[in-house]
Amino acid sequence: MGQLQFFVVLCYAIPFLVILFPIGLSFSYIFKIIGLDRPSNRINNYLGYFWYRSFFLLTGRKLQFEQGDWNPNGNNRFLICNHTNAMEVPLIVALPYLSKSKDVKLSYLGGDIIQRYKIIPLMMHKTIVEAVIYSEKKPNFRNFKTDVLRVLKTRSIFLYPEGERTFTEEIKPFQTGVMKIAYKFNIDLDVFVVSGMMGYSSLSEYSHLNKSKTVYFHFCGSIKAKDYDTFETYLSAAETIMKNKKTEIETLERSAVIT
Repeated sequence: MGQLQFFVVLCYAIPFLVILFPIGLSFSYIFKIIGLDRPSNRINNYLGYFWYRSFFLLTGRKLQFEQGDWNPNGNNRFLICNHTNAMEVPLIVALPYLSKSKDVKLSYLGGDIIQRYKIIPLMMHKTIVEAVIYSEKKPNFRNFKTDVLRVLKTRSIFLYPEGERTFTEEIKPFQTGVMKIAYKFNIDLDVFVVSGMMGYSSLSEYSHLNKSKTVYFHFCGSIKAKDYDTFETYLSAAETIMKNKKTEIETLERSAVIT
């Protein structure tokens, strides 16, 4: 097992090994069944925060979270972020507590993995958070679109527009399927970027990230579909704002090691 794979396994072992998670999710599920959505949602949000904190403590990392002018209130939005190696998932589910907005309602878009696992990824339990599922093996875009629009009535949805883990610090081109839904139905985008996750790798090109032991999670800005005349310019704007912020952070990463 390589170094990166070891840290991924460690990250996703925490919800299995710490008794707080099955107990917390059990209470969350009960609250959901009896209609107490607020305590159920708050438990989920806290577990996500505890997950991220536990993992970073075990691995000796620190987080630089920059909320900027992001307003977590409201719904009917997509929250998008780059997808490095799956260890940023705890950061995403910790976002309500990171932003000190414990009652933020987020759902998560994922593939068949949600059906295979009920605790991992943690907040993707379909029954608790009404996660949106698409099937890589048997895709049904019509049902998928219906599910997205249904969930957006009460929550915002987090997703990875690249559509895959990149295993690099490079941001790949966005996939168009979900983004076309956002553009067609005037769904606002809140853009985030994560940097430094490949510091868990043993590759020499990321040695400076390993030395700094800092992970950056920044808000880049918002994109409104109504401000763009074509889908292509809308998609390009979302990619550009994320890549520009990533470039800024990479300058910070290198200067932190030099100093």
